[in-house]
Amino acid sequence: MDNRLTIKEFLRVFECVRSSGHILNDKYVLGELCAWHDYDGYTCWLGYKDVTVTLMFHGSLKIEFDRASNYSDFTTQCLAVISENHSVKES
Repeated sequence: MDNRLTIKEFLRVFECVRSSGHILNDKYVLGELCAWHDYDGYTCWLGYKDVTVTLMFHGSLKIEFDRASNYSDFTTQCLAVISENHSVKES
């Protein structure tokens, strides 16, 4: 299975974490995922353990991680968040 997600999917995850999570230390937290943005919202980040995804204005994407297993776990959690949010909207 390819664990690569598109920027559109990462933005969906960001919005789910922002809208359904709670605020802790200026970040939105949902489970083990966290999301935050700069003051104007042009740059957004998703985080999980050593994984950081930077979502930049005009659709640029930067993914940083030290352990591939953490990135794999991160993408699995992102897909679950997308799936759960999609199910809620269909109900």
